[in-house]
Amino acid sequence: MQNFLDIISQNATMIILFLSVLSIIELIFILIINGKFLRLNRTYNKVIKTLEKGDVFDIFSRILTENEEIKNKLDKLRIDLNSLDKEGKTAIKKVGIVRYNAFPDVGSDLSFSIALLDSNDNGIVLSGIYGRNETATFAKPIERGQSKYPLSAEEVQAIERAKRKAL
Repeated sequence: MQNFLDIISQNATMIILFLSVLSIIELIFILIINGKFLRLNRTYNKVIKTLEKGDVFDIFSRILTENEEIKNKLDKLRIDLNSLDKEGKTAIKKVGIVRYNAFPDVGSDLSFSIALLDSNDNGIVLSGIYGRNETATFAKPIERGQSKYPLSAEEVQAIERAKRKAL
């Protein structure tokens, strides 16, 4: 017995340190369990208050009705989203602009070609030719990146820039 007491007295600080760490771990576990209990208790009280307001079948019926309304709204949202997606594919998304000097006797790059394309490379190319005495504007339809009308080098360049989505 004396041997046991000697071992305890020699290692008293280690034993106290070990028991202190063990106590801190136990305190942490108690705090975690207490937090979970409080959350569970709040949920339980909400359920009890709900059950006091009406019959369980009434509550389930209300939940099913609300669920059906949510499903209907979600279906409507899906339809609207599909419609927006289809509309978005035909919207102008790609723009390419080229400015140039059409005539050597006119200063500055006042002529232009602008390609306006959707996601399928359909759209138009607009060209404005500026001259000293007159200005002309042309519009040509574009289908899949091509036109059935002859295109100038600047119009082709504007279409290519639009395809790359680069101004």
